[in-house]
Amino acid sequence: MARDLDFSRRRRPSVTASTVPPTKTVAKPIQPINSTTKLAWLWILIIILVALGTWALWQYFKPVSVAKTATPAPSITSEIDSKLGGENKSLLTPQSSTPTVQIYDSGAGADKVKTLQEKLKTLGYSAENLDNSQFNYDKTYVWYRTGLKAEAEKIGSTMPERQVTLKETKISGTFDILILLGTN
Repeated sequence: MARDLDFSRRRRPSVTASTVPPTKTVAKPIQPINSTTKLAWLWILIIILVALGTWALWQYFKPVSVAKTATPAPSITSEIDSKLGGENKSLLTPQSSTPTVQIYDSGAGADKVKTLQEKLKTLGYSAENLDNSQFNYDKTYVWYRTGLKAEAEKIGSTMPERQVTLKETKISGTFDILILLGTN
């Protein structure tokens, strides 16, 4: 039957269990991190930050492929210049190829930007006014893409009253030459 057990006898705990007092579990105190471990973690952090910084700089300065523009057909002015022996060449002659020029007002004022835009359009450039820039500059910056240094110098020479700084850029955008027209 189901009543196999004899409940009349009382069970006693074993002798070994009663002689050993119950133990308390005590958590180990947290050991402070020693200076060697701190230094190792610091070096790992520095290496990671340097790697991320290097990657970010590589992403910012990686080469941008610039589409080459077709060379324009020789114009009448180039034929005349070749017959004259090139004596009459000026930096301010109208352009046969038109790089895209964008102008930011960086402290000069809207009237001076408009005047420069009209001057560049008469010289054959397609100039676009982008209104105010984020910052005001004390001088004028002309940023140009690779291979357009001569064009940037020509544009810089249209502003003899200003202190112009030329800089080649690898920034991608819709411009070939970017002008930040500063206060001076």
